Amino acid sequence: MEHTPPWYVAAFQDDYLSRYRHRNKAQANTELPLLLHALDLRRGSCVLDLCCGAGRHSGGLARADLCVVGVDLSFPLLQRARSEHPEPTFARSDMRQLPFRDEAFGGVVNLFTSFGYFEHDHENLTVAREVVRVLKPGGRFVLDFFNLDATLPALVTESTRKVDGEWIVECRRYDSARKRLEKETRIERAGAAPLRFLESVRAYDATELAALLESVGLTVLARYGDLSGADFDRLSSLRCVTLGAKQ
Repeated sequence: MEHTPPWYVAAFQDDYLSRYRHRNKAQANTELPLLLHALDLRRGSCVLDLCCGAGRHSGGLARADLCVVGVDLSFPLLQRARSEHPEPTFARSDMRQLPFRDEAFGGVVNLFTSFGYFEHDHENLTVAREVVRVLKPGGRFVLDFFNLDATLPALVTESTRKVDGEWIVECRRYDSARKRLEKETRIERAGAAPLRFLESVRAYDATELAALLESVGLTVLARYGDLSGADFDRLSSLRCVTLGAKQ
């Protein structure tokens, strides 16, 4: 019987960076001041970039004199991270079972909606517990997620764009029964069959996220409307950046 990999394995391959080329190092550099302020760490402190992708934030944090470890499940993205950012250490791991000792990090960041991937809520809760386990007492966690209350009314159900001569068609929907926001991407290539990718994320609202973090031992210190540090507004902010500290 043919095994179908989970969506989060199939989606993050070589072409992922082309599809999301607007998420680049220049943008990451504009977001570093808030991350550094929120983490509030001394030089040389250890930070975990959880689901680091190609390492655009890992590299910036390392250049700010922090000891950075980036973790991801994608071989192609980790290869790019290692080639472009020599300062951090990169490792491959499932975020539900991190290969680090207890209290190894002074801070953890999880950016660009890299939470809520798993079908069952208890699995996503396990991720949050792992974050708390590897955080030092008082260590801070920055969780960058979409703001559900503003995202749903503005949801674009279908969009098309052209990248490197290929048409990318993205169809979005909210599954209210499963509380998941899903996006199917179809890449149409000349002379070849279309490629299809699914992304499916548990759609937590701001209140649910705060309750989840507090349930695992984090105190919510602040909420921002984006990674520039804008004030959070439940009805208009497209992002919900939650800052928590280990009790």
